[in-house]
Amino acid sequence: MRLFCRINSYMAVFLTIAVLGCGLILMAKGGDIFVDSAVRIAKLARVPEFLIGATVVAVGTTLPELLTSLTAICKGVATPAAMQELTDVAVGNAVGSMACNIGLILALSFLLKPYPAGGREFAVKGVFLLICTGVLCAFACFNGRITALEGGVLIALFAVYIAINIWEAVRKSRQSARGSALDLTPSTGDFSAPAAAFCKKDKPLALAALFLSGAACVAAGALFTVESVCRLCANLGIQERIISVTVVAVGTSLPELVTAVTSARKGTGQLSLGNILGANVINGTLLLGLSAIVAGGLDIDPITRGYTLWFALALAAALVIPLLVFRRTSRLQGVVLGGLYIAAMVFACA
Repeated sequence: MRLFCRINSYMAVFLTIAVLGCGLILMAKGGDIFVDSAVRIAKLARVPEFLIGATVVAVGTTLPELLTSLTAICKGVATPAAMQELTDVAVGNAVGSMACNIGLILALSFLLKPYPAGGREFAVKGVFLLICTGVLCAFACFNGRITALEGGVLIALFAVYIAINIWEAVRKSRQSARGSALDLTPSTGDFSAPAAAFCKKDKPLALAALFLSGAACVAAGALFTVESVCRLCANLGIQERIISVTVVAVGTSLPELVTAVTSARKGTGQLSLGNILGANVINGTLLLGLSAIVAGGLDIDPITRGYTLWFALALAAALVIPLLVFRRTSRLQGVVLGGLYIAAMVFACA
């Protein structure tokens, strides 16, 4: 009997590792399709890669966080104790992902290949991220929870973010249209003759299908990865809060990591930067706002409101302010962001 149980245990571990491998393969392949189709969409629509990254790509890569947090909340409505336990997962997932996106993913991207950044689009979205993170810290520290009403305020901030991006897209599209009308010669910039020919052969519906399929592969791969890693960690008796801030947060941020590494490899770093800014705004507004409304309020544990949220704000400042000043990423900035993230994880898990 013991031998039979041991075999079953080994088989369970083997299947969990197999699911983990499938998740990683799905994310890697889906990331390639996702980034390629996003860049093609940007060229076809004559919209900067940064703007596409901050909107469409950000929404796509944030799906795992959104699904994980809402699933945790919905599973916890049975009893108050279960609700609190899984609320910690939802909050830790969102805040942990915000820290991971900057302190791990962008830090790695900057270390791999620094690139020019900044400009008007970045300034608007960077400052907006700082405001959203500051509002989140204020809500959490005022009474130790995010109420349903405050969740509505966060949703309103998300609507403002979307409105800003729509306005930017319309403005850029009009500028591109005017430039095309005035200059009929092949451009030597982003939309050169080969790029224009490339865009002509791309059909919008086919690109949309590629983009959605890539996003679906990345999201499914992330969910498989998180589920398998959590099963392995649960056997070690690790607390829900620690798992959510570390394993689940990193796992649901894997789409952003895949996008960042793929973008760095393909020389489209602006796409990844816009993606991270947009993903963090979505995590702090739409994700936590929806979770607070569905749960009727989110209680914030002392570690999250005392340390992790403030580290997320410090990471956002360490990202935005140097880029506004120097208009370029650097490996030094990557080291600083990585150091802040390690400190955040040490305090969160203490």
